[in-house]
Amino acid sequence: MRSTIVSMRTVSSRHPSLITPTPSVSSGAQTPGVDIDGILFDVDETLFDRRRAQRLVLAQMQQRLPTLLGHVSSEELSRAWTASDKATEDHVFHAGDLRAARDTRSRILLEELGRPADAESTGAITDAYIDLYAVVEAPIEGARHVVERCGEAFCIGVLSNAYPDVQYRKLETLGLHDAFACILLSEEFGARKPDPSIFLEGCRQLQVEPARCLYVGDSYRNDVVGAAAAGMPCCWFNAISDPVTGSAKATIEIDRLSDLLLWLGLAAE
Repeated sequence: MRSTIVSMRTVSSRHPSLITPTPSVSSGAQTPGVDIDGILFDVDETLFDRRRAQRLVLAQMQQRLPTLLGHVSSEELSRAWTASDKATEDHVFHAGDLRAARDTRSRILLEELGRPADAESTGAITDAYIDLYAVVEAPIEGARHVVERCGEAFCIGVLSNAYPDVQYRKLETLGLHDAFACILLSEEFGARKPDPSIFLEGCRQLQVEPARCLYVGDSYRNDVVGAAAAGMPCCWFNAISDPVTGSAKATIEIDRLSDLLLWLGLAAE
């Protein structure tokens, strides 16, 4: 746990609770107490291991589509997929545009691999990815336990940049779909993190004031910056040691999701 905070007073109910941090023995730093009534969770790389899922799915796609993908190494396929995903990650697409958006990503993938990107090939890539991705087993370690424990003490919800059809199925595969009081997805709302409007809408749906609603996410740019702009405390789940790239500050930074329970005082005795 990289944060200066290592333990919290136990929280035992859904009632408003004052969380009083204890400073690290090593640093001696002090952090103000934080009043928390609710928690909003990101999904990808917070509850769902998207990087691992994509590796598994790409391997299965090579088996399903040997003519299109069987000739390339797993490393080259991963590189091409990363490029295609990056090229489309910041776009906002509504329900009627989802197929076109995904076909664009598939077309870029084929072009990166030097393969013909005709409509039939692009469609085959898209279909295979949709079929395989949403149902792959790739939870972040301890995700279900963390969500369940938080749900015993707070109102909890999801706020995610995501396509609805895949994200809802993903939450079902994780066994967490019914754990949340609200699920807010960017492609249904019409704005993406770090736009503060989607954070404020999540608080509204959860019926919690922004200053008393903790956001838990893995991205500095999307999650820490967006939560700060909305006036929310933020737990930055920074498992890959990304650098701070702006002036926004997380309330706490952790490198294991289970450390959130320590901070909230919800870890098992």
